[in-house]
Amino acid sequence: MYNLRQLLVILTLAGVTACAVETPAVLPTPEPAPTSPATPTLVPSPTPSPTPQPRYVTPPSGPEREDFPPGINPLTGLEVQDATTLDQPAVLISISNMPVTARPQAGPGFAPWVFELFIGEGTTRFMGVFYGDFPRRVPNLPGPCEVNKSTPYPAGHWLGGRLWLDENQNGMQDSWEVGVGGICVRLYMAGETIPQQETSTTSNGSYAFSVEEGKSYAIAFDAGPVYTFTTPNVGDDDRDSDADPTSGQTRLLTAAGADSSWDAGLILSNPPAVLPTPIPEDIAPERTYVGPIRSGRLTYRDFSLMFPHSCLIFASAAGDILERLDYCEIIYGEKGAATPNTALIDVSHMRALAKKNAVAGQPVNYSGNRFDPLPPPGGVPANSLWVFYHSYTQSLWQYDPVLGQYLRFLDDADGKGRFHPHTERLTGRQLAFENVILILADYKIFRPMQYEVDLSVGQQGFAYLLRDGQIYLIRWSAVSRAWEQKTGLMRPIHFTTADGQLFPLKPGRTWICLLTAGSGIQDLGDGKWKATFIQPE
Repeated sequence: MYNLRQLLVILTLAGVTACAVETPAVLPTPEPAPTSPATPTLVPSPTPSPTPQPRYVTPPSGPEREDFPPGINPLTGLEVQDATTLDQPAVLISISNMPVTARPQAGPGFAPWVFELFIGEGTTRFMGVFYGDFPRRVPNLPGPCEVNKSTPYPAGHWLGGRLWLDENQNGMQDSWEVGVGGICVRLYMAGETIPQQETSTTSNGSYAFSVEEGKSYAIAFDAGPVYTFTTPNVGDDDRDSDADPTSGQTRLLTAAGADSSWDAGLILSNPPAVLPTPIPEDIAPERTYVGPIRSGRLTYRDFSLMFPHSCLIFASAAGDILERLDYCEIIYGEKGAATPNTALIDVSHMRALAKKNAVAGQPVNYSGNRFDPLPPPGGVPANSLWVFYHSYTQSLWQYDPVLGQYLRFLDDADGKGRFHPHTERLTGRQLAFENVILILADYKIFRPMQYEVDLSVGQQGFAYLLRDGQIYLIRWSAVSRAWEQKTGLMRPIHFTTADGQLFPLKPGRTWICLLTAGSGIQDLGDGKWKATFIQPE
C-alpha cells in the first residue's frame, strides 16, 4: 500500500498534479504573538481534586439520513442550536472576496460548508452553504490581555484548553458556542506563587503551555470585570468548565502527554443592550446580515442541484449566465453601484426564504458523508497549508491542536504574501474549520474570465483532505448512489477512498477549495504544504 508521498509522485508522473512550481525559501508566516501580559500580585490556592469525570468523544455518524441522530447536522456531524432549522433547505449565498474592502465578510464563520472558487483576474469567490443554525452577532468583548494572534503549537508534553462564552449558561461547551480572546492565562508549578509561564487566549479562546511530564501544575484564568465564570464540572471533562468560579483557578493537575481539556466557561457580567461591531467600518452595525454579496457564476448551477430545494442568492449576473441559474432572489447594493460591498441580506430574510423553499412531503436530505472523530490511518503531517490562487489571492491555514481546527489567514492582495487572521465580521473571531479539502476538478471556459467548475452528476476526481493535523489523498464524487437513483435528486458531493469506500470527515465544518485538475500540491517539509492553482486553458 502506498503512503501519501509515494502517491503524490505517482500522480505527478500520471499527469494528475502540475509540474513542480517554484518553492520559496521560507513559508509565509502570520503576525507575531503579543507580548506577555502582566503578572498578578496574588495567587489563590488550588482547589482539591474532584472525582475524575468521564471523557467525551463525539460519536461517529452518517452516511445516510437515518444514521444521524435527531438534531445532528448531516453537513457537520454536530448538534445544532435549533433542531427545527434542519427541516428547512439550505440558503446558498455568493460572498465576495475582492476587493479587500469586502473583508472581513459576514457569514462564512457560521456556514457548515464554504466553497472557494477561482473567478478570473486573479480573484476567488466564496459560496456559503447555510444550513442548520443561522448566523448571529456574538459579543466580541476580549479579556484584560491582548488577543493572541499566534496559533498555539506546543511541542512534547503540553497543557491547554479553550475559554468559551457560555451563552446558555449550562456549564457545558455546546458546538455552536464561540471562544473568547484576550483572557490572561498563567501556569503555576505546585506550591509556587510566581507563574512559570503566561500567555493569552486567541480570538477563538485557545491557549497552550509546554510542560514537564509528571510535574504538578495549576492554571489560573484572569477574565477581568467583563466576565464571570460559569458553573464548573458539569458533565464530561472535555466539555465542562474547570475554573473555580471565585478564584478562576483549576485544581492541581499532573502533566502527561498532550491534554487540551483545561477549559473555562465565561458569562458576560452585563450583556450590552447593543452589541459593539468587531470592525469600525461595518456599514450596518445595527443589523445581523450576510455579505457582501456578489454576482452569480455558472458553477452555482451545480451547487443548487447538490442541495435540493435550496435558495440560491447572488447580486445580479450577466444575461447569458442568469438564464442558466435557478435562483430564488437577487440582492442589489444599498449605496449605489459605485460601492461594491453593500449588497447584504438580513438573517431574518434568510430564515423566511428557507421556510418558503421547504417542500411539503419532501424532507431535506443533505446526508451522504460519514463523520468520525478519530483520524483514520495513512495520513501525513500537515500543520499548515499555503493556498496560492494568484500572487494577489493567497491564504494560509494553520492547525491549532488545542481546538483541533485549521485557522484561516489571508493576505492583503498586494503580492507580498504577508498573512493576518481572517475573521468573521459578526463575531470578530478567526475563521476556524475542522476540515479543509482541496478538490481537483475540471474548469470549463464558458467565455473569457467566465468558468464553470464541473461538479455535475457523475463527475469525480482526486482531492486532498486536511484534518487533525494530517493530510490524506482521497477522492471526491458526485456519482449517484441508491438514494439519488431512487429519488432523481442529488445530494452534496461525498468523499471516498480510492476503492469507493466513504472517507470520514472530522465532525465540524468544511472549507472546500476548488482547484483545476492540473494544480500542484507540494510537500514543503516539516508538515508544511502548498497548493498552487494553475489557471484553466
